[in-house]
Amino acid sequence: MTVRVSAPQDRPIDPAKRTRRGRPAYRMSSAGKGDVVLKCQSGLEWLFAMAAVIHPQVSEIFFQPMVINLTTGEISKKKIKLDPKCKYYIPDYLLVINGKEWVIEVKAYALLKMSKKDYEQIRLLLLKNGKRFVILTDLDLSSAEKNIKILYEYSVHSDQDMITSWANNLEQVLDRLPSGAIAKDISKWLAPVNWYVCAGIIKGSIRFDMFRDDLMAMDFGIERACGDLSHLEAMHFE
Repeated sequence: MTVRVSAPQDRPIDPAKRTRRGRPAYRMSSAGKGDVVLKCQSGLEWLFAMAAVIHPQVSEIFFQPMVINLTTGEISKKKIKLDPKCKYYIPDYLLVINGKEWVIEVKAYALLKMSKKDYEQIRLLLLKNGKRFVILTDLDLSSAEKNIKILYEYSVHSDQDMITSWANNLEQVLDRLPSGAIAKDISKWLAPVNWYVCAGIIKGSIRFDMFRDDLMAMDFGIERACGDLSHLEAMHFE
């Protein structure tokens, strides 16, 4: 999977500069372009970005990718001078998923009803320009938060050959496991068990339910994934 952000000159606004005083920007790796650092304005955006990085169908991530003039209907991917007579909207993200562009608004559910933005107008305007629009809230990802954060660290690990090696070692052990075995049972052959289990999940050796299973407890059943990575899709776009 190749994940990248837009080039700095294409970003309308630097997210860190928009951060309110006392509200730190979150910085993270994109896992696709070496030392490229992504910036997020909130913990919720940070969680969403991590979920996007490990999502197997997401090929590109663009942060604050455009400026939408809601008055004229114009969309600009470059920094522009804002006209005080017009209303504007700057989306949080744009994801490329299976060749299709999805514009994403990330907002806490409690704040969603308080927003004065006309999201239906935004959706129709983007649709007219060949883009789909979706709003994601904390209700969509909160129950998978711990798992997403753990798997993200393995996804951006600097030594991916080592991650692959751990997954291969896990593959060799799977046939030895008795029926009904759970993740922690693997510690009989491999330790620390979390290294090998998480690597196996990332590389498609074993299945995992992002919302139901618990990587901290390691008490979930073991089932071969045979290379299928769909269990890493914490978000579904249709």
